[in-house]
Amino acid sequence: MSGKSHFDVLIVGGGNAGISAAGRLMRQGVKDVAVIEPQKVHTYRPLLPYVGAGEAPLRSAERTQRSVTPRGCTWLEDTVVAVDARLREVRCASGLVYTYDDLVLGTGLVPDTAALPGVYDALATSSVASNYLDRAEKTWASVQSLHDGGKAVFTVPRPPVSCTGTTIKPLFLAADHWKRHGRKMDITLVVDRREILGVPDLDSLLFDELSEWGVRVLRGTAVSELHPGEQAITVTAADGGTERLDYDFLHLVPPYRGHTWVEESGLATAHGLVDIDPHTLQHKIFANIWALGDGAAVETDPSGGGLRKQASVMVSNLLAVRSGGQTTNYEGYTVAPIAVGRHTLVLGEYDRSGAVMSSLPSFMDALKPRRWAWAFDRFVLPVVYWRLILKGLA
Repeated sequence: MSGKSHFDVLIVGGGNAGISAAGRLMRQGVKDVAVIEPQKVHTYRPLLPYVGAGEAPLRSAERTQRSVTPRGCTWLEDTVVAVDARLREVRCASGLVYTYDDLVLGTGLVPDTAALPGVYDALATSSVASNYLDRAEKTWASVQSLHDGGKAVFTVPRPPVSCTGTTIKPLFLAADHWKRHGRKMDITLVVDRREILGVPDLDSLLFDELSEWGVRVLRGTAVSELHPGEQAITVTAADGGTERLDYDFLHLVPPYRGHTWVEESGLATAHGLVDIDPHTLQHKIFANIWALGDGAAVETDPSGGGLRKQASVMVSNLLAVRSGGQTTNYEGYTVAPIAVGRHTLVLGEYDRSGAVMSSLPSFMDALKPRRWAWAFDRFVLPVVYWRLILKGLA
């Protein structure tokens, strides 16, 4: 804890959004920066699907929070419970109150247990896991132990969710494992939206891949009830029809929302997301509040790759507003790297309009799954994350 109560820039959330923003701010000369984050361990979440597939150890996805906090930045090990935007105050669970000149919200998302009760009760059973809820090692144990002919169910919730593409990575990686070990499974994917990414070319590719793996896909269908004691879920289609799905293994990605205190503080739009201009990342009402990442209304599918561009734009705009300069726009770039097999991956770059983008040379097919793309996602990006992104260098 710090004895100081006022900071030039106060950042809520010590994940990718908060730490990378802190790093960029300090490199731009803003020295009085603090990050409020209760967790002692910082996780590189894009690596968790590989942990859940037995392709990476959990320790490779983790560092201490202290070690990733930029030098000179104050880490406040606390939990935010309220913001008074008019008084420029942030209240924490400890009872301490901090004030700020500018506030950056990198708060992320939390499971929407009101929309789907019983999430944690289900996860407490042996047959339910979720890479999204820090059960990646349990995912791998379940994938390995599932018997031939078993029933496996995977879920994709409605927006918002962190990197929709990551929700189906576990399915492809598990299906590849089962095939290589000669096990035939009954696999169902429950998708609470008509499409997966909302990008026609990418969705066409993904549905073709799912078909090749023999996956039954229920589109526009929500998980409406969990029955963990019976190893079953109830799903509800858009027309109101319901179906019971039994499972031997369930990879559950629940519906998400922003933190309730964001809503209660008058800073939110739908599902508790911070109500920002999606182009400038500045709050629509309070000019000295900014947001980025999963918990911000950026009007595109959030991802780590997109977050890198968001952090650059947000820091640039915060400083521009202070100096009376011109702001720049975040055009909604995001990336959904999806491993469609054990060692092949499609990068999945696109913007908020649903148009495919590509950082590859123009002569290369941006939609082709590639082995080198998998190697880049699995081995290169984690190094870039720890050494460059969190330090505000990339």
